[in-house]
Amino acid sequence: MIDDLYNTNYNKWKSDSVLEKSYVCGYCGREVSSDRGMPLIIDEPGKVSYQSGDGVYICTHCHMPTFIYEDIQVPGNRFGSPVKNVPDEVNDVYEEARSSFAAGAYTGVVLLCRKLLMHIATNLGADGGLRFIQYVNYLNENHYAGARSEQWINQIRQFGNQANHEIIINSKEEAQRIIKFCEMILKLNYEYPSIASDDNNN
Repeated sequence: MIDDLYNTNYNKWKSDSVLEKSYVCGYCGREVSSDRGMPLIIDEPGKVSYQSGDGVYICTHCHMPTFIYEDIQVPGNRFGSPVKNVPDEVNDVYEEARSSFAAGAYTGVVLLCRKLLMHIATNLGADGGLRFIQYVNYLNENHYAGARSEQWINQIRQFGNQANHEIIINSKEEAQRIIKFCEMILKLNYEYPSIASDDNNN
């Protein structure tokens, strides 16, 4: 089982000294700074070998390996944060969007976040079978998206329509904004109310 890899009592990485690098671990989501792993050595004929600053890095928190080469990171950063108390059928779409971001599938992120808004609206009482704009209006009119968030939802509607109906590739920055907005809606409607409920019961 992959969980066994986290057990450092009997699994040891034979680590070498690598140039220290900071990154967000794609496994545990922590921002770490590691100097353990397997360095990429540049060995040019007639020149002194040296570390490139790239290679496989071992996370100092979960001890899992990440390959970093220039601007490539595998596994990538699953942008956004986990949200508590979200129904499985809603959370699965959110986590799939985060995984798509880690894979660099930014247009896929936008489409999944569009679908996520539909799942959220339905879970919060909207009828099934509506058009996307009707789900957006439902979230706005019932104040599920929070105050002054209409511009955010309109961005998701715009990006979602473009990705769905036009030949457009969405950018990393657009994917980041949409995930952060969806994370905010999930926290407002699921995580924060559950915290308040726990406080009232204590």
